[in-house]
Amino acid sequence: MRPAELLRAVTAALTSPDEETAFARLPGTLKRSLDGHKKVTWDGSNLSIPVAGVGALFVPTSPPDDDLMAAAESVGVQITQFVERCQAERAMLDFEARRAAMLDVAFDSVFTMDDAGTVLSANRAAERTFGYAAAEIVGQELAALIIPDSLRDAHRDGLARYLKTGRGPIVGRRVELTAMRRDGTEFPVELVVTRPDVPGERVFYGYLRDLTARNVAEAALHRLADEQAALRRVATAVAAQNDPGRLFDLLSEEVGKLLEAETAHMFRFDPDGRAGEIVGGWAVRPEHVLGHGSRMPMDGDTAVTRVWRTGQAARMDSYAGAEGKLAETMRGYGVQAVVAAPVFLSGALWGAVIVSSMSAGPFPQGAEGRIAYFAELAAQALANAQAREDLAASRSRIVQAGDAERRRLERNLHDGAQQRLVSLALMLRLAARRHPEDQDLESAGQELAHALQELRELARGIHPAVLTERGLEPAVRAVADRAPVPVELHVELEARLDGPVEAAAYYVVSEALTNVAKYAQATFVRVLIKRTDVNGVQIEVIDDGVGGANPAGGSGLRGLADRVEALGGYIDVDSPPGIGTTLRADIPV
Repeated sequence: MRPAELLRAVTAALTSPDEETAFARLPGTLKRSLDGHKKVTWDGSNLSIPVAGVGALFVPTSPPDDDLMAAAESVGVQITQFVERCQAERAMLDFEARRAAMLDVAFDSVFTMDDAGTVLSANRAAERTFGYAAAEIVGQELAALIIPDSLRDAHRDGLARYLKTGRGPIVGRRVELTAMRRDGTEFPVELVVTRPDVPGERVFYGYLRDLTARNVAEAALHRLADEQAALRRVATAVAAQNDPGRLFDLLSEEVGKLLEAETAHMFRFDPDGRAGEIVGGWAVRPEHVLGHGSRMPMDGDTAVTRVWRTGQAARMDSYAGAEGKLAETMRGYGVQAVVAAPVFLSGALWGAVIVSSMSAGPFPQGAEGRIAYFAELAAQALANAQAREDLAASRSRIVQAGDAERRRLERNLHDGAQQRLVSLALMLRLAARRHPEDQDLESAGQELAHALQELRELARGIHPAVLTERGLEPAVRAVADRAPVPVELHVELEARLDGPVEAAAYYVVSEALTNVAKYAQATFVRVLIKRTDVNGVQIEVIDDGVGGANPAGGSGLRGLADRVEALGGYIDVDSPPGIGTTLRADIPV
């Protein structure tokens, strides 16, 4: 074979699209081997041409001259270069296939864009997220496809600025923006744009993650946190609050704000279910608050009547067309939608928590369950209030029973033992006159007089008759007159008080003056009893003694506190050392 023929045959074969076709068209036989020789040789019948990385090409020929040997070496280099080029192309194709496969299985949307803003490729996640097929995306301007109209000019300006200066606020950074789907809906995305530093045209990769689910989850967590905080505030108030009206106002405010409503109220059902009254309320606008005691009919089909009928939470998404006086009243206030939850007391349906919206559209799903937690706290508040009322009533009954027993003992002493001792004293005086020389009779009379005086003091301490017969002022004046310390007494009462209140006020003054005499080392005491502006009575006992009194140190003040608290009042003692003591008691009437 001549050199030119060999070169033409190999050159023609290497124009094939792949290695196998090219190898089949080569002159001679290509034998694959990992241990190929490095020089062209002739074995007497075949010219052996080494091909690096493949093996050797055996071409039948007569003894070769120098030109054929040179041509054979050139042919070997050409075939080697062809093989390397094919391998590089395969590697590139494999790389592109792997890259495409990786992008297609990615959860994030990935776009490839050139420096003109044109989409070069998009993965399957991008197709799912944005609603386009890849064929519809490729070749189109990215800004027109997925960027909202309000942000497109900024995107184009930013791209132009980056291409001009190499700097920009997006490339290489993680940012949160708004994207647009094929149907025009907008949604939040997290965007990262990168530009690989490779030769050739400038290409940008955009990685977008849909943040809708994350934002929804975060919003749910925020709602849960707000709900838990509101529940804690209400629970704290339930534990500390004594006035159900103020507590129900607070509960209404918390649940109304939590559901972003315009109004919220606590409603108590009448036993027959025909009507009810407002016991607590809150509204964004004060004129929308229904006052305590406002009466409402219970008719027609409303959220409240549904709660009464079923004992379960209910909603009304619209009051348009609803019949009945209650629905008409609700429409008159501008109410559009309502959710309500029942409140139970001792297992019986007591009332409902009602949240109203004056904006078009229903409350979100699950609103009934959210206010149900507040309804449970309202029930706990009612149970606490009832327990406190029962406890106060029980304490009051105990105090009144004790006072009644005191009066009985005082009457028995006055009408029984005291009268007998008076009669005995008269008999001893008569006997002493008849026997003036008998000193024992005179001593017995004196002892009997002392015993009678002590018995009278004991009777007054048990329950003074003057308190029952003439009222508080004469009774405390008698105590002040007997006190060993000068007492300035001021009683500002226009009428008599209830018996339990008079007794409590009397014992407050009596115990306070006794303590002053025993411990205060005072030179002056001022006692003031007056009615207050909030329908109660206030007692103040002020001395100029040494102070330092400890209200918890003795049983007397503790017993007085129990008596006063049983009537719904309280006692306060202010006794700084060296300044004196002020005892103040407030008792509701």
